[in-house]
Amino acid sequence: MPDTSLGEKSRWAFYFAAASAIAAAALCGLSWLWVLAGAAVCCALIAGASAALGPQPPSLPKALGGAGRLLALLALAYTTLALAFCANLAGAAFPRVGNAPALGWTLLALAAWGAKKGPGACAAAGGVVCLLAAALYVGLLLLGLGDIAWANLLPRPVEPTAAAKLGLLLLPAAVVYLPGRRQRRGGRKWLWALPVLAAALAAVTQGVLTPTLAAAAPVPLYLFTQSVRLAGVVERLEPLLSVAMTMGCFCLLSLLACTIQALAAQLGAGPWAGTAGCFVAAAAMSPAAAAPLWLLTGGALIFYVALPPFAARQARRQGPPPAP
Repeated sequence: MPDTSLGEKSRWAFYFAAASAIAAAALCGLSWLWVLAGAAVCCALIAGASAALGPQPPSLPKALGGAGRLLALLALAYTTLALAFCANLAGAAFPRVGNAPALGWTLLALAAWGAKKGPGACAAAGGVVCLLAAALYVGLLLLGLGDIAWANLLPRPVEPTAAAKLGLLLLPAAVVYLPGRRQRRGGRKWLWALPVLAAALAAVTQGVLTPTLAAAAPVPLYLFTQSVRLAGVVERLEPLLSVAMTMGCFCLLSLLACTIQALAAQLGAGPWAGTAGCFVAAAAMSPAAAAPLWLLTGGALIFYVALPPFAARQARRQGPPPAP
């Protein structure tokens, strides 16, 4: 039997592991102050949405009827688009390779296997990845402190794409659709660690590289890692960063694949829907890479942050189903 439910701590460790890939790949070129503020806003939105839900997410068709079925279909299509887009982020772990989709395809294959095993199994892997990624990133931060030019950390104007890029942190909020076993206090500590880690990565990257170079580099955190020195000697730490980013990307893709399975189950689909979604995403990776960031951010805000609490309220108004 696949493990289909999450504990509260596993849920948010899974979110943290998935979001760490976005923070490392997409946010280090932004001003650290705006990363801190924007990531905190995203986490507050996600925490608010989660607080309005119980361990079991509401079924959109049951709560909203025909409109709920249509919304579930739209959420399913959007999540497949997000899965294809995020598969392209895997290339940021190995920027020297170029725009090769092989790593994205490989991680999608693993995510397809994870969707079949169930979100509980994927979240268990996410809990391990969460600790390893946090340790690796903190180690990189400590090694880079000595090379920071503190004048590079002065506040800067807001970049035009900052809001859309920061909104990508809402993508792992799809975790609210995954069933839970119980509520336990303390699980959301991983959620609130994310703004601190994301801002710290952005600050050290800009402090070492300069804000202009960090904003222009395709993967500024990777470029920063190439300049890390220990006892005056440049260390080759890029493989550690590549490992951390690859593990985070796997968690992100498996989370979205499990969400596809959960949404498809609400529509009566079978146990292979998440796997099929991964194959569709693999075929759509190239066009999905050009998807507007505002579309991804707006879709996550609607389908992952606003819609589940609304459906939960409607379900509570309807009351429990009549006894047979």
